[in-house]
Amino acid sequence: MNQSLKRLLFHHYKKIITGLIILIAGIYSIQTMTGIISWQKDYKYFSSEKAHLNFEKQLKDSYEFEDQEKGKIFLFYDLKKEHAIYTDDFDTFKDYSLTIFNSNEDANQQKFNAYPYYNEHFIQFLIIFIIVGILLFLIDLKSNFNTLLFTSKYKRSSIYWYKYYYIGGTLSLTLFVSKALSILAYRFFIPHDYLNISLKQQAFSSFSGWLTLVSLFILSSFLGLIIGDWLFGIAATLVMFFTFNRFLLNIDFISQTFSNTQVEETSTVSSTVLNNVLPLQQVSIQPINYLPLFILVFSALLVLFIGQRLFERISLEDRGSFIIIPKLKRVIQLLIIFYGMITFSAGTFLMTTFPNEQLILSEQIINYTKIFFTFIIIYYISEFILFDKKPIFLKKINL
Repeated sequence: MNQSLKRLLFHHYKKIITGLIILIAGIYSIQTMTGIISWQKDYKYFSSEKAHLNFEKQLKDSYEFEDQEKGKIFLFYDLKKEHAIYTDDFDTFKDYSLTIFNSNEDANQQKFNAYPYYNEHFIQFLIIFIIVGILLFLIDLKSNFNTLLFTSKYKRSSIYWYKYYYIGGTLSLTLFVSKALSILAYRFFIPHDYLNISLKQQAFSSFSGWLTLVSLFILSSFLGLIIGDWLFGIAATLVMFFTFNRFLLNIDFISQTFSNTQVEETSTVSSTVLNNVLPLQQVSIQPINYLPLFILVFSALLVLFIGQRLFERISLEDRGSFIIIPKLKRVIQLLIIFYGMITFSAGTFLMTTFPNEQLILSEQIINYTKIFFTFIIIYYISEFILFDKKPIFLKKINL
Protein backbone atom coordinates (compact mmCIF):
# COMPACT_ATOMS: atom_id res chain seq x y z
CA MET A 1 0.00 0.00 0.00
CA ASN A 2 2.79 2.44 0.93
CA GLN A 3 4.59 1.76 -2.35
CA SER A 4 1.53 2.75 -4.37
CA LEU A 5 1.18 5.91 -2.22
CA LYS A 6 4.84 6.75 -2.81
CA ARG A 7 4.41 6.36 -6.57
CA LEU A 8 1.27 8.50 -6.52
CA LEU A 9 2.90 11.31 -4.53
CA PHE A 10 6.10 11.17 -6.57
CA HIS A 11 4.12 11.52 -9.78
CA HIS A 12 2.25 14.46 -8.22
CA TYR A 13 5.39 16.23 -6.98
CA LYS A 14 8.06 15.23 -9.53
CA LYS A 15 8.01 18.57 -11.38
CA ILE A 16 8.26 20.47 -8.09
CA ILE A 17 11.11 18.21 -6.93
CA THR A 18 13.01 18.80 -10.18
CA GLY A 19 12.45 22.55 -9.97
CA LEU A 20 13.65 22.77 -6.36
CA ILE A 21 16.82 20.79 -7.11
CA ILE A 22 17.66 23.01 -10.08
CA LEU A 23 16.87 26.20 -8.14
CA ILE A 24 18.85 25.43 -4.97
CA ALA A 25 21.81 23.75 -6.68
CA GLY A 26 21.83 26.48 -9.32
CA ILE A 27 21.99 29.34 -6.80
CA TYR A 28 24.82 27.66 -4.88
CA SER A 29 26.73 26.78 -8.04
CA ILE A 30 26.51 30.32 -9.40
CA GLN A 31 27.46 31.84 -6.02
CA THR A 32 30.42 29.50 -5.58
CA MET A 33 31.76 29.91 -9.11
CA THR A 34 31.26 33.68 -9.06
CA GLY A 35 33.05 34.05 -5.72
CA ILE A 36 36.01 31.86 -6.66
CA ILE A 37 36.44 33.36 -10.15
CA SER A 38 36.21 36.88 -8.71
CA TRP A 39 38.86 36.05 -6.09
CA GLN A 40 41.21 34.54 -8.69
CA LYS A 41 40.77 37.60 -10.90
CA ASP A 42 41.60 39.95 -8.02
CA TYR A 43 44.56 37.79 -6.96
CA LYS A 44 45.95 38.11 -10.47
CA TYR A 45 45.38 41.88 -10.33
CA PHE A 46 47.19 42.29 -6.97
CA SER A 47 50.15 40.37 -8.42
CA SER A 48 50.50 42.91 -11.25
CA GLU A 49 52.46 46.14 -11.53
CA LYS A 50 49.20 48.02 -12.10
CA ALA A 51 48.06 47.21 -8.55
CA HIS A 52 51.27 48.69 -7.09
CA LEU A 53 50.86 51.86 -9.13
CA ASN A 54 47.20 52.27 -8.09
CA PHE A 55 48.18 51.73 -4.45
CA GLU A 56 50.81 54.45 -4.63
CA LYS A 57 48.27 56.78 -6.24
CA GLN A 58 45.78 56.14 -3.39
CA LEU A 59 48.52 56.96 -0.87
CA LYS A 60 49.11 60.30 -2.58
CA ASP A 61 45.37 61.01 -2.81
CA SER A 62 44.98 60.41 0.95
CA TYR A 63 46.53 63.83 1.66
CA GLU A 64 43.47 65.48 0.08
CA PHE A 65 41.01 64.05 2.65
CA GLU A 66 40.74 65.60 6.11
CA ASP A 67 39.13 62.56 7.77
CA GLN A 68 41.90 60.15 6.75
CA GLU A 69 45.45 59.57 7.96
CA LYS A 70 47.89 61.18 5.59
CA GLY A 71 49.88 58.80 3.46
CA LYS A 72 47.78 55.76 4.44
CA ILE A 73 44.76 53.81 3.13
CA PHE A 74 41.75 52.90 5.25
CA LEU A 75 41.27 49.15 5.82
CA PHE A 76 38.48 48.72 8.38
CA TYR A 77 37.15 49.90 11.74
CA ASP A 78 38.42 47.76 14.62
CA LEU A 79 35.58 47.06 17.06
CA LYS A 80 37.84 45.94 19.92
CA LYS A 81 40.27 48.86 19.74
CA GLU A 82 37.47 51.23 18.68
CA HIS A 83 39.41 53.06 16.00
CA ALA A 84 40.01 52.89 12.27
CA ILE A 85 42.86 50.79 10.89
CA TYR A 86 45.01 52.33 8.14
CA THR A 87 48.05 51.04 6.28
CA ASP A 88 50.77 52.23 3.92
CA ASP A 89 52.04 48.70 3.26
CA PHE A 90 50.98 47.13 -0.02
CA ASP A 91 51.26 43.52 1.20
CA THR A 92 49.00 44.28 4.19
CA PHE A 93 46.46 45.93 1.89
CA LYS A 94 46.67 42.99 -0.52
CA ASP A 95 46.23 40.35 2.20
CA TYR A 96 43.24 42.16 3.70
CA SER A 97 41.60 42.64 0.30
CA LEU A 98 42.01 38.98 -0.66
CA THR A 99 41.04 37.43 2.70
CA ILE A 100 37.57 35.91 2.38
CA PHE A 101 36.51 35.52 6.01
CA ASN A 102 37.61 38.74 7.69
CA SER A 103 38.26 39.05 11.40
CA ASN A 104 35.46 39.43 13.96
CA GLU A 105 37.01 42.79 14.86
CA ASP A 106 36.10 44.09 11.39
CA ALA A 107 33.07 46.37 11.76
CA ASN A 108 31.93 45.69 8.20
CA GLN A 109 31.77 41.94 8.86
CA GLN A 110 29.88 42.44 12.14
CA LYS A 111 27.37 44.82 10.57
CA PHE A 112 26.54 42.89 7.42
CA ASN A 113 27.55 39.32 8.38
CA ALA A 114 29.04 39.15 4.90
CA TYR A 115 32.47 38.58 3.41
CA PRO A 116 34.31 39.47 0.22
CA TYR A 117 33.80 36.83 -2.49
CA TYR A 118 31.30 34.92 -0.35
CA ASN A 119 27.54 35.20 -0.03
CA GLU A 120 25.14 32.34 0.65
CA HIS A 121 22.07 34.41 -0.30
CA PHE A 122 20.39 33.51 2.98
CA ILE A 123 17.41 35.83 2.45
CA GLN A 124 16.64 34.27 -0.94
CA PHE A 125 16.80 30.77 0.51
CA LEU A 126 14.73 31.88 3.50
CA ILE A 127 11.97 33.09 1.17
CA ILE A 128 12.13 29.86 -0.88
CA PHE A 129 11.95 27.58 2.17
CA ILE A 130 9.12 29.53 3.82
CA ILE A 131 7.01 29.72 0.64
CA VAL A 132 7.49 26.01 -0.14
CA GLY A 133 6.73 25.17 3.49
CA ILE A 134 3.47 27.11 3.55
CA LEU A 135 2.32 25.73 0.20
CA LEU A 136 3.21 22.10 1.07
CA PHE A 137 -0.14 21.57 2.78
CA LEU A 138 -2.00 24.76 1.85
CA ILE A 139 -2.34 23.80 -1.83
CA ASP A 140 -3.27 20.14 -1.39
CA LEU A 141 -5.66 20.80 1.49
CA LYS A 142 -7.63 23.09 -0.78
CA SER A 143 -7.57 20.87 -3.88
CA ASN A 144 -9.36 17.80 -5.18
CA PHE A 145 -6.08 15.88 -4.88
CA ASN A 146 -6.27 15.99 -1.11
CA THR A 147 -9.95 15.04 -1.19
CA LEU A 148 -8.93 12.00 -3.24
CA LEU A 149 -6.24 11.06 -0.72
CA PHE A 150 -8.51 11.53 2.29
CA THR A 151 -11.19 9.27 0.81
CA SER A 152 -8.71 6.59 -0.26
CA LYS A 153 -7.38 3.53 1.56
CA TYR A 154 -4.16 5.30 2.54
CA LYS A 155 -3.48 6.26 6.13
CA ARG A 156 -3.33 9.99 6.76
CA SER A 157 -0.15 9.59 8.79
CA SER A 158 1.52 7.96 5.77
CA ILE A 159 0.33 10.77 3.49
CA TYR A 160 1.69 13.32 5.96
CA TRP A 161 5.17 11.81 6.25
CA TYR A 162 5.56 11.08 2.54
CA LYS A 163 4.86 14.73 1.76
CA TYR A 164 7.83 15.63 3.93
CA TYR A 165 9.81 12.73 2.48
CA TYR A 166 9.57 14.11 -1.05
CA ILE A 167 9.45 17.89 -0.61
CA GLY A 168 11.25 18.34 2.71
CA GLY A 169 13.76 15.65 1.80
CA THR A 170 14.47 17.32 -1.54
CA LEU A 171 14.99 20.73 0.06
CA SER A 172 17.16 19.55 2.93
CA LEU A 173 19.29 17.07 0.96
CA THR A 174 19.89 19.42 -1.98
CA LEU A 175 20.81 22.26 0.37
CA PHE A 176 23.13 20.01 2.40
CA VAL A 177 24.95 18.65 -0.66
CA SER A 178 25.21 22.14 -2.19
CA LYS A 179 26.72 23.54 1.02
CA ALA A 180 29.19 20.65 1.27
CA LEU A 181 30.33 21.01 -2.36
CA SER A 182 30.66 24.78 -1.92
CA ILE A 183 32.89 24.29 1.14
CA LEU A 184 35.09 21.80 -0.73
CA ALA A 185 35.35 24.09 -3.76
CA TYR A 186 36.49 27.07 -1.67
CA ARG A 187 39.06 24.98 0.20
CA PHE A 188 40.38 23.46 -3.03
CA PHE A 189 40.61 26.60 -5.19
CA ILE A 190 41.49 29.23 -2.54
CA PRO A 191 44.80 29.06 -0.62
CA HIS A 192 44.19 28.45 3.09
CA ASP A 193 46.12 31.59 4.03
CA TYR A 194 43.37 33.66 2.43
CA LEU A 195 40.41 31.76 3.90
CA ASN A 196 40.96 32.67 7.59
CA ILE A 197 38.55 29.94 8.69
CA SER A 198 39.18 26.35 9.80
CA LEU A 199 37.39 23.42 8.21
CA LYS A 200 35.66 22.78 11.55
CA GLN A 201 34.38 26.37 11.76
CA GLN A 202 33.27 26.28 8.15
CA ALA A 203 31.45 22.95 8.49
CA PHE A 204 29.78 23.73 11.84
CA SER A 205 28.54 27.19 10.88
CA SER A 206 27.34 25.90 7.51
CA PHE A 207 25.47 23.08 9.25
CA SER A 208 23.87 25.57 11.67
CA GLY A 209 22.60 27.56 8.69
CA TRP A 210 21.22 24.35 7.19
CA LEU A 211 19.41 23.50 10.43
CA THR A 212 17.99 27.03 10.57
CA LEU A 213 16.48 26.88 7.09
CA VAL A 214 15.14 23.32 7.47
CA SER A 215 13.56 24.22 10.82
CA LEU A 216 11.92 27.32 9.34
CA PHE A 217 10.58 25.18 6.48
CA ILE A 218 8.93 22.81 8.99
CA LEU A 219 7.48 25.69 11.01
CA SER A 220 6.14 27.28 7.81
CA SER A 221 4.59 23.99 6.69
CA PHE A 222 2.75 23.81 10.02
CA LEU A 223 1.34 27.25 9.28
CA GLY A 224 0.20 26.04 5.86
CA LEU A 225 -1.36 22.98 7.48
CA ILE A 226 -3.64 24.93 9.83
CA ILE A 227 -4.66 27.68 7.37
CA GLY A 228 -7.95 26.88 5.66
CA ASP A 229 -8.75 30.04 3.68
CA TRP A 230 -6.70 31.07 0.66
CA LEU A 231 -7.45 34.80 0.86
CA PHE A 232 -6.80 35.27 4.56
CA GLY A 233 -3.88 32.83 4.48
CA ILE A 234 -2.03 34.68 1.73
CA ALA A 235 -2.94 38.04 3.27
CA ALA A 236 -1.59 36.95 6.67
CA THR A 237 1.64 35.72 5.07
CA LEU A 238 2.12 39.04 3.23
CA VAL A 239 1.41 41.04 6.40
CA MET A 240 4.06 39.08 8.29
CA PHE A 241 6.51 39.44 5.42
CA PHE A 242 6.21 43.23 5.36
CA THR A 243 6.05 43.74 9.14
CA PHE A 244 8.59 41.22 10.39
CA ASN A 245 11.47 43.71 10.19
CA ARG A 246 9.48 46.12 12.35
CA PHE A 247 8.76 43.28 14.78
CA LEU A 248 12.51 42.61 15.04
CA LEU A 249 13.18 46.33 15.49
CA ASN A 250 10.87 46.42 18.48
CA ILE A 251 12.35 43.21 19.93
CA ASP A 252 15.71 44.95 19.58
CA PHE A 253 14.26 48.08 21.21
CA ILE A 254 12.92 46.05 24.14
CA SER A 255 16.31 44.38 24.56
CA GLN A 256 18.12 47.72 24.58
CA THR A 257 15.62 49.28 26.99
CA PHE A 258 16.19 46.67 29.67
CA SER A 259 19.95 46.39 29.14
CA ASN A 260 20.97 50.08 28.85
CA THR A 261 20.27 53.17 30.90
CA GLN A 262 19.70 55.36 27.85
CA VAL A 263 18.08 54.20 24.65
CA GLU A 264 16.68 55.73 21.48
CA GLU A 265 14.25 54.20 19.05
CA THR A 266 16.22 52.93 16.06
CA SER A 267 15.49 52.45 12.37
CA THR A 268 17.82 49.49 11.90
CA VAL A 269 18.11 46.22 13.77
CA SER A 270 21.35 46.08 15.77
CA SER A 271 23.61 43.07 15.32
CA THR A 272 23.79 42.54 19.09
CA VAL A 273 20.20 41.46 19.62
CA LEU A 274 20.13 39.34 16.47
CA ASN A 275 23.35 37.61 17.47
CA ASN A 276 21.72 36.84 20.81
CA VAL A 277 18.35 35.59 19.56
CA LEU A 278 19.06 34.11 16.11
CA PRO A 279 21.38 31.35 14.89
CA LEU A 280 24.00 32.12 12.26
CA GLN A 281 22.66 32.82 8.80
CA GLN A 282 25.64 31.58 6.79
CA VAL A 283 29.21 30.31 7.02
CA SER A 284 31.00 32.55 9.50
CA ILE A 285 33.89 32.74 11.96
CA GLN A 286 31.49 34.16 14.53
CA PRO A 287 30.60 31.78 17.38
CA ILE A 288 27.45 29.72 16.86
CA ASN A 289 24.47 30.63 19.03
CA TYR A 290 23.63 27.14 20.25
CA LEU A 291 20.72 28.06 22.55
CA PRO A 292 18.52 29.79 19.92
CA LEU A 293 19.50 27.11 17.41
CA PHE A 294 18.42 24.40 19.85
CA ILE A 295 15.12 26.22 20.55
CA LEU A 296 14.45 26.59 16.81
CA VAL A 297 15.20 22.93 16.04
CA PHE A 298 13.23 21.70 19.07
CA SER A 299 10.23 23.85 18.05
CA ALA A 300 10.39 22.45 14.52
CA LEU A 301 10.50 18.85 15.75
CA LEU A 302 7.65 19.54 18.16
CA VAL A 303 5.31 20.99 15.52
CA LEU A 304 6.37 18.21 13.12
CA PHE A 305 4.81 15.56 15.37
CA ILE A 306 1.93 17.80 16.48
CA GLY A 307 1.22 18.40 12.80
CA GLN A 308 0.79 14.68 12.20
CA ARG A 309 -1.85 14.45 14.93
CA LEU A 310 -3.68 17.47 13.56
CA PHE A 311 -3.46 16.18 9.98
CA GLU A 312 -5.20 12.97 11.04
CA ARG A 313 -8.09 15.00 12.50
CA ILE A 314 -8.58 17.58 9.77
CA SER A 315 -12.08 17.83 8.36
CA LEU A 316 -12.44 19.01 4.78
CA GLU A 317 -15.66 20.73 5.86
CA ASP A 318 -13.56 23.37 7.67
CA ARG A 319 -11.58 24.34 4.57
CA GLY A 320 -13.32 27.70 4.30
CA SER A 321 -12.18 28.84 7.75
CA PHE A 322 -9.06 30.92 8.29
CA ILE A 323 -7.84 28.27 10.74
CA ILE A 324 -8.83 24.76 9.70
CA ILE A 325 -8.39 23.38 13.25
CA PRO A 326 -11.18 24.91 15.40
CA LYS A 327 -9.47 24.09 18.73
CA LEU A 328 -6.44 26.19 17.77
CA LYS A 329 -8.34 29.40 17.08
CA ARG A 330 -7.96 30.95 20.54
CA VAL A 331 -4.25 30.10 20.64
CA ILE A 332 -3.77 31.66 17.20
CA GLN A 333 -5.73 34.72 18.35
CA LEU A 334 -3.36 35.23 21.29
CA LEU A 335 -0.37 34.93 18.96
CA ILE A 336 -1.90 37.46 16.54
CA ILE A 337 -2.51 39.94 19.36
CA PHE A 338 1.00 39.43 20.77
CA TYR A 339 2.66 39.88 17.37
CA GLY A 340 0.50 42.88 16.51
CA MET A 341 1.09 44.68 19.80
CA ILE A 342 4.85 44.11 19.68
CA THR A 343 4.96 45.26 16.06
CA PHE A 344 2.77 48.35 16.29
CA SER A 345 2.81 49.45 19.94
CA ALA A 346 5.98 48.29 21.71
CA GLY A 347 7.96 51.36 20.66
CA THR A 348 5.25 53.76 21.81
CA PHE A 349 4.82 51.91 25.12
CA LEU A 350 8.55 51.89 25.92
CA MET A 351 9.10 55.53 24.93
CA THR A 352 6.14 56.51 27.14
CA THR A 353 6.84 54.26 30.13
CA PHE A 354 10.65 54.56 30.11
CA PRO A 355 11.29 57.97 28.48
CA ASN A 356 14.72 59.60 28.30
CA GLU A 357 12.98 62.86 29.14
CA GLN A 358 9.81 63.17 31.19
CA LEU A 359 6.69 63.48 29.03
CA ILE A 360 3.89 65.86 29.88
CA LEU A 361 0.59 64.33 30.99
CA SER A 362 -1.23 65.04 27.72
CA GLU A 363 1.47 63.23 25.70
CA GLN A 364 1.25 60.23 28.00
CA ILE A 365 -2.54 60.11 27.66
CA ILE A 366 -2.33 60.34 23.85
CA ASN A 367 0.28 57.56 23.64
CA TYR A 368 -1.58 55.19 25.96
CA THR A 369 -4.79 55.91 24.05
CA LYS A 370 -3.04 54.94 20.81
CA ILE A 371 -1.91 51.68 22.41
CA PHE A 372 -5.43 50.95 23.66
CA PHE A 373 -7.05 51.54 20.27
CA THR A 374 -4.34 49.47 18.55
CA PHE A 375 -5.23 46.58 20.85
CA ILE A 376 -8.96 47.01 20.13
CA ILE A 377 -8.37 47.05 16.36
CA ILE A 378 -6.14 43.96 16.43
CA TYR A 379 -8.58 42.15 18.72
CA TYR A 380 -11.59 42.78 16.47
CA ILE A 381 -9.63 41.88 13.34
CA SER A 382 -8.70 38.55 14.94
CA GLU A 383 -12.31 38.01 16.03
CA PHE A 384 -13.51 38.61 12.49
CA ILE A 385 -11.02 36.45 10.60
CA LEU A 386 -11.05 33.61 13.15
CA PHE A 387 -14.65 33.55 14.37
CA ASP A 388 -16.44 35.66 11.74
CA LYS A 389 -17.57 38.03 14.49
CA LYS A 390 -18.18 41.68 13.68
CA PRO A 391 -18.07 44.53 16.19
CA ILE A 392 -21.51 45.65 17.39
CA PHE A 393 -21.26 49.07 15.73
CA LEU A 394 -20.60 47.42 12.33
CA LYS A 395 -23.64 45.19 12.76
CA LYS A 396 -25.82 48.22 13.50
CA ILE A 397 -24.85 49.90 10.25
CA ASN A 398 -25.16 46.59 8.35
CA LEU A 399 -21.48 46.30 7.42
